Amino acid sequence: MVPTYPAPAIFDVLNSPGTGREVDILERIAGLHGCLDADGPALWLEPACGTGRYLRSLLRRGHRVAGFDLDSAMLDYARRRRDMDGAVLFQADMTDFLGQARKAGIAPRSVDVAFNPVNSLRHLAGDDAVISHLDGMARLLKPRGISIVGLSLADYRWLEAEEDLWTGARGRIRVSQLVNYLPPEPGTERARSETVISHLTIERPRGTKHLDHRYDLRTYDARQWADLIDGTSLRIVASYDAAGRPLDGRLLPYQLEVLTRR
Repeated sequence: MVPTYPAPAIFDVLNSPGTGREVDILERIAGLHGCLDADGPALWLEPACGTGRYLRSLLRRGHRVAGFDLDSAMLDYARRRRDMDGAVLFQADMTDFLGQARKAGIAPRSVDVAFNPVNSLRHLAGDDAVISHLDGMARLLKPRGISIVGLSLADYRWLEAEEDLWTGARGRIRVSQLVNYLPPEPGTERARSETVISHLTIERPRGTKHLDHRYDLRTYDARQWADLIDGTSLRIVASYDAAGRPLDGRLLPYQLEVLTRR
């Protein structure tokens, strides 16, 4: 199920807080893996880039950036922003993007760092789709390039509903999002699906609006994730927690997996 997002501007207000800290961590990991040592600015590529919040932060730090998304409205919003001057943006599906990347000037073996944060990879409905995406990304990475994947791994022994609250503000707009996560149901057709239900509240001077939407995320436990990567052109070289510290075998609610070409 493809998620139905709010208007790009609202999506950006809600999700932009904390982006700088997240990019600090991505940069630190890229440095640890030798991806920022080349002559000239590194090239960063974000699939499913949305409104480009990460790319804007990377641009301000002197990097070259590129991103793609299937949602034309998100890309139009990103293109209209003055702080996105110099970014390469193109429309493409996460499973079929090499041709569009080439047309946009992103050549094979040219990307220093690719990154899929906050479970964006789990929007892909099945293993074949993820393998197609990662194999395509492997073709774009430099020999020493890395792909950083941020995802939450499941522990099927502990399946409980969870809830998060996110807030953001810009000017006279206030946005809050209450998110319910319904766990997979082993032994059913939902054995590998986590359902996400979003309750969005948008407050403006002219009034308050409520929007609800729901979608499914593909689930992986640690073994399923490792087996999946074994079937791709990439391999796992490191795992970090959300703060960029080595995972050391821990299973946390969210982690950053570093992949490189075989």
